[in-house]
Amino acid sequence: SLGAAIQLLMDDLSEENIGAAIKEVINNPKYTENIRRLSRQFRDRPMSAMETAVYWIEYVIRHQGALHLRPASVSLPLYQYLLLDVIAVLFLPVFLLLFFIYFLFFRAVEVSPKDHRNYKLKKNN
Repeated sequence: SLGAAIQLLMDDLSEENIGAAIKEVINNPKYTENIRRLSRQFRDRPMSAMETAVYWIEYVIRHQGALHLRPASVSLPLYQYLLLDVIAVLFLPVFLLLFFIYFLFFRAVEVSPKDHRNYKLKKNN
């Protein structure tokens, strides 16, 4: 998506495909322009990578661990982090509805006309 390379799929890897992709990247000026643009963007920084690392290390030391930069998920209980409370809220009504239907079905089977016929036969004998 950055226009800096050609993506090859694992199924299509062959000597010819790799060679053609390398030649395309080397010979097409579009790739060179995109790489130069990305390089300029990467290098356009107020500090070098080492200075940035030193700054953030010193920042954390100055602020006793910089707890204000920690993600909120660190302090969540495990059931909330895994969204188990949301899953329970979504599936509990469905489960209760299915249980209610199941209960009604077997309650209806217990009081079915088949039982009444057996009762009448026993009474006549």
